Amino acid sequence: SYRDYSRYLELDGNLPRHKKWDRNFPARIHRMVSNAADHDIVHWLPHGRAFRIVDRAALITKVAPNYLNCKTYESFARQLNGWGFKRIESGCYYHECFLRGMPQITCLIRRIPTGEGIRSKLPLPDFDSISRQFPLPESLPELTQFDGFQ
Repeated sequence: SYRDYSRYLELDGNLPRHKKWDRNFPARIHRMVSNAADHDIVHWLPHGRAFRIVDRAALITKVAPNYLNCKTYESFARQLNGWGFKRIESGCYYHECFLRGMPQITCLIRRIPTGEGIRSKLPLPDFDSISRQFPLPESLPELTQFDGFQ
């Protein structure tokens, strides 16, 4: 079942800090997806709870090298799976703690230990309905910073 984290900070949710919380894979992916300059390659879906990879080749050759050390799309997809991202359809992924305009909650995302991944047969969340009830910011303000996150 999907848990919505869009009000986590409003409700004084605890943000654990670990030494790489602002540089881990989810934080880097959030910066990548939020970069408007690469919108034609990777971007948020309208509801802001998932992202779409439009051009796999350009993602790996032009965009990802600025954020990640992935040489192939398959490696990138394995990383997403290893961090608990779920695929909606080809090129579209989501995670409960990966929301447009809320990069600080990516620190709640933890890598799934090898062998503990589970394939869920649960139906996909209705993101449009959730977004009507709990809307997200339209976009990330330029150079948003919070406690060192850049």
